Amino acid sequence: MGKKLKAPPGLDYQPVTGDVEHVSFGVAQAGGDAGLTVEQFIGKRAFPVMRPKDLTLPWPKTTCYKLDVQLPRGASDELWDPQRLAQAYDRQCFSAIRDLVVIVTLRFPEVDEGHMRLHEAWRLGWGFADKLVKDHGVAVVAAMHVPARAAKLGLPHVHLMIPARQLLPSGFGKFARPLATDDGRALVEKAWAAWREATDVTK
Repeated sequence: MGKKLKAPPGLDYQPVTGDVEHVSFGVAQAGGDAGLTVEQFIGKRAFPVMRPKDLTLPWPKTTCYKLDVQLPRGASDELWDPQRLAQAYDRQCFSAIRDLVVIVTLRFPEVDEGHMRLHEAWRLGWGFADKLVKDHGVAVVAAMHVPARAAKLGLPHVHLMIPARQLLPSGFGKFARPLATDDGRALVEKAWAAWREATDVTK
C-alpha cells in the first residue's frame, strides 16, 4: 500500500504515493476549512483558468482542453453532465458521507517529447476511464489540461475524477471499495500498466 502524504498548499486531497511515474492518486474528503464539495472539486479542474467565483451557478463554457463524462449502464442520462453529476452526489451525501471523489491523474510526457499527439493521450485516458466504469460500476469525469497553452509549466495530463460511490439506476449506492481507499493506488497502477501495454500508440 502506498503512503498518504500531507496535501501541499493549494491541493484539495492527500496524495498517495506509488511506484508508477506520471500517475497521481488520492481520495478527496468532505470537511475542512473550505467545506469541500464534489461540485467544487470537479469545477476546479473544469476551469484551470478563468474560474467562476461561484461554482454553484450554472457553469459557462469550461476552460480545460477537454471535458466529458462516462456513466455506468443504467445510470440516468440527466447525469451525463459534469455539474449535474456532481450536484447529485452532493445532494445524496448527507452528513455521514466523508469520501467524495477518487482522483487519478495521468501525465503524458510523450506529447511534449513529440512521440504522441494530444488526441492520442486523450484517447488513452478516455479508454482507461471506460475500463474503470465497467470494472467498478462508477461514473467518471475526465478533464484534460494542457498547461503550456495557458503559458504555465507542466505536462499535458488527464484528470479522472470518480465520485466515490457506485452509480446505480436508483442513484449513488455503496462506496466503490477498494478503489476509493488508499489501496486504490496499487489497483489503479496495475490496471493502467496493463492498459498502456495493450493500447500503446507509441509502438
